[in-house]
Amino acid sequence: MKPIQLIAFDVDGTLVEHPEKLVVWQLMNRRYLGSLEVSDQRYRDFMAGKFDYERWVDLDVSDWMSRGATRAEMAEEVKALELIGGAHETLAVLKERGYKLAVISGTLDLVIEEFFPEHPFEEIFTNKLHFDEAGKLVGAKATNYDMEGKAHALEELAQRFSLSLEECAFVGDHANDVAVAQAAGFSVAFNPKTPRLEEVADHVIRADSLAPVAELFPGSHLCPRKE
Repeated sequence: MKPIQLIAFDVDGTLVEHPEKLVVWQLMNRRYLGSLEVSDQRYRDFMAGKFDYERWVDLDVSDWMSRGATRAEMAEEVKALELIGGAHETLAVLKERGYKLAVISGTLDLVIEEFFPEHPFEEIFTNKLHFDEAGKLVGAKATNYDMEGKAHALEELAQRFSLSLEECAFVGDHANDVAVAQAAGFSVAFNPKTPRLEEVADHVIRADSLAPVAELFPGSHLCPRKE
C-alpha cells in the first residue's frame, strides 16, 4: 500500500449535517415547494432511470427559479445546516501534514461558500448555481461528478497531480459514495447511511466529530492506519 497524497471529501453528511438528516437539495425543495414530496419522488424517478442527473438538477432549480429564489434566501436556508464537529480543525491538520484536499460532492457550491469561504481544497467538484447582479437565481450547472461520476472525479484529480488512485483517499457517508470508495486507494465511511458503503470502505467511523479521520492519516509520507 502506498502512502496517501490526496484526500477527497463528500459534503452533506460528511463535512456538514442537518438536525433532521436532510441534504441541501431537500432543504431548498421544502422551502420553495412546501414539502419534501416532490423531492422524494424525483429521487425515486432518477434512481429508476426516468431521467438523467442533469435533468434532475434542472427540474429542481427551475422550480426554485419560478418561485423567485434569491441568493440571500438560499444562503439563509443553507445556514440550517451545521458543520460537523472539528471539520475546520481536521482539514487544517491534514493540510499541515502535507495532504492535498478536495471536495467531490453532489451538494451546491453555496454550501462551500457559506461554510468554507477560505477553503483548503485544491479542487471543488459540486453543482454550481448562477445568480444575476441583483442576486436572483437564474440557472445552474450540474456537476458531472455525482453518483458513479465521483469515481471519475477522483481519477481526474489523480491525473492532475500525477498520482495513482492508490495514493488517493475518499471520505463519505452515502450510497452515491460507493463507487468512489471502491476506486480510492483508501476509503472511509463516516457515519455511513448505507450498509453497502460500510462493506466497501477500508475504515468505518461513527462519531460526532471529524477528528477521528485525522487519526487515520499521520502524514503524506506514511501509509494510512487500517482497522
